[in-house]
Amino acid sequence: MSDNLQLWLLFVAVGLGTFLIRLSFIQFHGSAEALIARSKHVLTLLPPAILAALCIPAIVFTRPLTAYQPDYFQWIAALIAILIARFSRSVFWPVAGGMICLWLLRYLTS
Repeated sequence: MSDNLQLWLLFVAVGLGTFLIRLSFIQFHGSAEALIARSKHVLTLLPPAILAALCIPAIVFTRPLTAYQPDYFQWIAALIAILIARFSRSVFWPVAGGMICLWLLRYLTS
């Protein structure tokens, strides 16, 4: 078997395995509605947690750790994004607002 075919078979096997794992939780609980009803509170916390997990490392660790210098423009833009997120129900607006703030700060000081 060629390496390319083995790689594709690995992708299919891993995809099928993850699908079966997710399906097993639904089947063990009887229905998807009951599972979602019980975990609705936890599911509402996922978007902010994912946004924080994606953004915070990029804000805090902008340079190699040997020459750590905080980028204050990124901190200001992050605070603006947090304020927008506080009053917005969407993930798009905090990201867009933070990026626009960052670009404006860099443009105005260059």
